[in-house]
Parts: sequence; structure tokens; C-alpha cells
Amino acid sequence: MCRFASFKFKPAGKVAVRVAGSLDSHHEIPGDDGDRPNGWREGHYLPCGTIQCRTLDFDKLSGLECEAILKARWPTFAAFFAWALKKTDQEKVWNGSLGLGSLTSAAGLTLPKEVSGSLDLGSLTSAAGLTLPEKIGGWLYLDSLTSAAGLTLPKKIGGSLYLGGRKLSLAEATAEQKEAS
Repeated sequence: MCRFASFKFKPAGKVAVRVAGSLDSHHEIPGDDGDRPNGWREGHYLPCGTIQCRTLDFDKLSGLECEAILKARWPTFAAFFAWALKKTDQEKVWNGSLGLGSLTSAAGLTLPKEVSGSLDLGSLTSAAGLTLPEKIGGWLYLDSLTSAAGLTLPKKIGGSLYLGGRKLSLAEATAEQKEAS
């Protein structure tokens, strides 16, 4: 099953990583899928910081060894995600929704300038270090924020804003933000 963020890797001594497409699926990444031994294997770097590397019994490195190599190269999901955005040419526009609902810290997180669908950052409790896209085509989910201090809202949100357990329009959230200043 594909999970965000999906990648393929080679567990032969040193791990080589390949990322393509939307990061939601391995199928857009060149190389056979499943357990056909072509050298490339499937993996995931989850927003919660967990890395999953699927290896085969005859691979030189185990899944845990490959995960450790990847963790040394990208110690945080934010670091991996920044690299993946560049690698897939999605630094400016993310086509579709972006599900980062299990991300608990925005430290070091770089988001695209625009997300055409919705953006789920529902587990963040603080806006510290968070720079939101300028435009979000769908809803923006920030339901777990305990404080909006330092939060700058996008110029445009196509859907609703879920903030601190409340569903607000962009106009309502902007008015509340001005009142708090």
C-alpha cells in the first residue's frame, strides 16, 4: 500500500533514492513494483518521522539498515520533503491535496507556494516556523493549533479554514487575526 511520501531505493550497499510524481504512489516512479528483483525497492518517509524500507530476503542490506542510511541523509521528514519537492519540481505548485496530518512540528518544513487542493496540517499545535502557501485551492486544516501567534494566513483559501476546532471562512479568520494584533 502506498503512503505519503513514497519513494524507491536500492538496498545494495549504499542506498540510492528515486522520487517522482505526486509522492503518493510508487507507480509513477520508474522500476518494477512489488517483489520482482530489479534492484529498486519501495519505501515511505512518513510525516510523523517514520521511515519504511521494504527489502527482499536476498538484499545485501536489511530494511532497518536502509532506514538508518536514509535517516542519516534526511534526519527529519521536513528535510526529506524539501529534497523531494525539488526532485519532483513541485516547489511552486503542488497539484492535488497535501496530507501532512500526522506532522507534529513545522520546524524546517518548506511547503510549495501553492497547493491546488486541500492542505492538512491537523496535528500541528504551534504555528512556530510555519510558512503557509500563498494559495490553497481547497480547505486548510489546522485544527490542533493551541495558538495562532505568528501565523500568516494564505492570500486565498478556496474552501474553509479549520482552526482550533472551529470552522472559519478566510474573512472570519483574517478579522480574528487583526483583532488579536
